[in-house]
Amino acid sequence: MESQAIYRKSEKGAEAIATRGHGVGGKQRMLLILVDGKKNVEELTRLAAGMGESAQLLQQLAAGGFIEAVPGGGGAGPTANQAVPAGGAGLSKLKPLATRFLIELMGPQADDLCLRIEAAKDMPEFVEAVRRAYSVVRDAKGQAAADRFGADIEAQMPGA
Repeated sequence: MESQAIYRKSEKGAEAIATRGHGVGGKQRMLLILVDGKKNVEELTRLAAGMGESAQLLQQLAAGGFIEAVPGGGGAGPTANQAVPAGGAGLSKLKPLATRFLIELMGPQADDLCLRIEAAKDMPEFVEAVRRAYSVVRDAKGQAAADRFGADIEAQMPGA
């Protein structure tokens, strides 16, 4: 994949998000959330670096037909630091939702994670905090609970 190429969710990818469909694992789902038709491969790889092998995950999403290149989308698009599109939930709505989901799953054990999420100043920081929370939920409550947490957040993300 070319680093400046821009990808968007295909119909299959949008359906997988909307129906929480099978075919994408936890890490792939988190990365699929970030694919919005605006960020280039370099930005997506950087945002997903904490998941490990983010370039390989992008390749898997493309090979599986979950994402597709934006025609003529070789240039750099808007960055994740820019405003969230009007159709999606902004950070002011995402933060309370994420913290509520965490408290429901983990109770008082979620306090530190909630503080990190609330402290996020922009979307990349929010995504990083959610990624960390996902890992902690997976370790404490199991993969099913982590996937449910990830799906609940992704359903509210811009472009989902």
